[in-house]
Amino acid sequence: MIGQSISTPLARRLAGVIAIVAITAIIVQLGLNFARAAADAKPLWMVPIDLYGYFTIWTNTLVAIITARYARGGDEQGLFGRPWLLAATVVYIIVVGLIYNLLLAGYNPQTGLRKIIDLTFHTVIPIAYPLWWLTQISRGRLAWGALAPTLVFPLAYSFVAMGKGAITGKYAYFFIDIGKYGVPQVLLNIAGLALLYAVLMAVVIAFDRRARGGAAMDVA
Repeated sequence: MIGQSISTPLARRLAGVIAIVAITAIIVQLGLNFARAAADAKPLWMVPIDLYGYFTIWTNTLVAIITARYARGGDEQGLFGRPWLLAATVVYIIVVGLIYNLLLAGYNPQTGLRKIIDLTFHTVIPIAYPLWWLTQISRGRLAWGALAPTLVFPLAYSFVAMGKGAITGKYAYFFIDIGKYGVPQVLLNIAGLALLYAVLMAVVIAFDRRARGGAAMDVA
């Protein structure tokens, strides 16, 4: 169904399902973390701050916002309806799934409900959202100018996470651990990730333009 508009009933229904799954996973994860913090007598106000220390949660929240908006019939006006952001979010969530399952899963064993939520964040949504975009969004709306804004979201996260880690001494991911690797190496790691996002977005843009015969209808 390449070329089908996002405004179709099927696209809205599928977006709604993805939004419900993502939002439910975030709420359940918050609940589990509040329960653990209470049991450990830790400050409850730190729970959402700690949870949003992870790029996984940033990205799943972005997916939830985008899909919920379109499930309600949202158009392309405003930031969360722009074609470049829909496409960039495909890149973000794919990177979440790849990095976690290839590099991090072994360091984060889970059981029971936590395992289900972990699977939702790192496998279910990273498959569902790109498939939704691929099959339900019209092609030919991206231009090469979409590359630069794609990097804003992950770079903003990286520097926020570095700041939080420097203050608390706890880093969400080992590759941004300034205490362990030092600022130059961490900045190099971030640059490498930025390059990965840029390359993947370039692939997405090239695919989108090729599907429309090489000419983009919308630069944003």
